[in-house]
Amino acid sequence: MRRTFTAVLTLTLCIFLVASQAVMAAGKADSAKDAAPVVDVVAQRMQWAEDNGLNRTESVQELYEKAKAEGQLNLYGNTGRFETVAAEFMKLYPGINVSFYDLGATEIIEKFTREYNAGIRTADVIATTEDTGNLYHDFVKTGLVHNYQPEDIFYNVIDESWLVLTPFVLEVPWWYYNTEVYDDLPISSWWDVTLPEWKGKLIFETPPTSLIAIATAMTKEPEVMAAEYERVFGEPITLAADEPDAAHAWLKRVARNNPILETSLTNLTRNVGGAPGIKNPPIGFGSSAKLRERDIQGWRLGSNPGKFQTPSTALSYIVVEIANEAPHVNAAKLFSRFLCGEADHDSKGLGVFLTAGSYPVFSDVQIAAPQPPIQSAVPFNADLDYIYEHFDDTMDYWISVQP
Repeated sequence: MRRTFTAVLTLTLCIFLVASQAVMAAGKADSAKDAAPVVDVVAQRMQWAEDNGLNRTESVQELYEKAKAEGQLNLYGNTGRFETVAAEFMKLYPGINVSFYDLGATEIIEKFTREYNAGIRTADVIATTEDTGNLYHDFVKTGLVHNYQPEDIFYNVIDESWLVLTPFVLEVPWWYYNTEVYDDLPISSWWDVTLPEWKGKLIFETPPTSLIAIATAMTKEPEVMAAEYERVFGEPITLAADEPDAAHAWLKRVARNNPILETSLTNLTRNVGGAPGIKNPPIGFGSSAKLRERDIQGWRLGSNPGKFQTPSTALSYIVVEIANEAPHVNAAKLFSRFLCGEADHDSKGLGVFLTAGSYPVFSDVQIAAPQPPIQSAVPFNADLDYIYEHFDDTMDYWISVQP
């Protein structure tokens, strides 16, 4: 009886152990499945860039032969000047058709993101403005778009700190004034535009990206704005309950001065100085690029950022990036070279942008048109990382203080 009981007990224990091991094995299999390495999407995108030669310097002729086989280039750009660049490119490189999508900076991001997420690969080149950090953080760092910086174009002629992107010119947002009415910029401080005399006479673009970008830069060093307030008004600033610091106070007080919001920079500068005999014209804050209308259309536009005793602006980078999995990658590389001026920085592509209000990033390029020196347009001490992290908060504050 005891031997029978022992045998039964031993058999039961064996069955239990086998069953337990089976369960444990199944659990390990499930755990292994759950712990399977997640595909590194960013690494895959970076590998695509490497496989397609975005880290190499190839000859123009080599690229042209490959690009002719592709026969097409799709360009998303935020200014009509890219249409001129595209026309010059097609003259120089017959056999490559350029389809230009003329979009605003926000529209470019929205269209490209929507298409990419749907598995549609249309864009080859993204050429737009970067002043908020959004393009750098959400697209360049994630590999949705790629830098392409051939050594013969970029080596030793550009500030290396700018090469987290692929810029070819810089622009700055500054104050425009009507030169027929004013001998010089009629303000010399950010606080001047909060005075009653400028109520209803300030113009910004909508959405107010440039305004919010520079206001965000101000929030990194509000003590500069506080000190400037005291210099202008002769006493320390008194903050209201909804004004966290002097930078926010400035933005709120600008909002309470009922600025005009225009839908385009062209409309903004036209209202400032686009016609003779404008009575009591406003001043407008927007990209320096439109200073070219002074020379092209004879508009009465002036600017003098050096009149400010504090920083007067923020930097805007005009960049050219190649889309991940671009369907015509060799045409994209050839076009990028053309837009950046080729090795001697003397192509008609870059030449389209060498107009008043633009500042080439290449040290061997000069603009003949008269304009304020870039050194006079001193930017606030804020980088793209800071602006990216705080831009939305500043925009929310701007919306909250509207009268």
